[in-house]
Amino acid sequence: MFHGGDEHRHGHHDHHHHHGELHPPHLRGLLHLAILKIVSEKPMHGGEIQRRIGERFGLNVPKAMVYGLLRRLERHGFVVSKWVTDEEGPARRIYYVTEEGLEYLSKSIERLKEVREIIDKLIS
Repeated sequence: MFHGGDEHRHGHHDHHHHHGELHPPHLRGLLHLAILKIVSEKPMHGGEIQRRIGERFGLNVPKAMVYGLLRRLERHGFVVSKWVTDEEGPARRIYYVTEEGLEYLSKSIERLKEVREIIDKLIS
């Protein structure tokens, strides 16, 4: 079932030249969970999500990366977005978490707890 896509996983393009990548790849993996967690607490637009990632996780993430991850989360059905018009401002795309998103988030958090035990042992 999983044969076809294997060769290029081992090829060396892809891995080593993230041009000026701010964060190591594993942090990027946590970033989509951080976004999902924030959106699960309250629907909001991308700019606000970016700001909260900074406040809460101490990560300075470029807006383009936040929007890229939001689009990916939306493709997976973990968030949905609607255009909402503010009385005083322009229409904004507001992101909402879905049931699938909540389920994915809680499963991911369970896995992270297992990983944390291993990390604690490694660094102690």
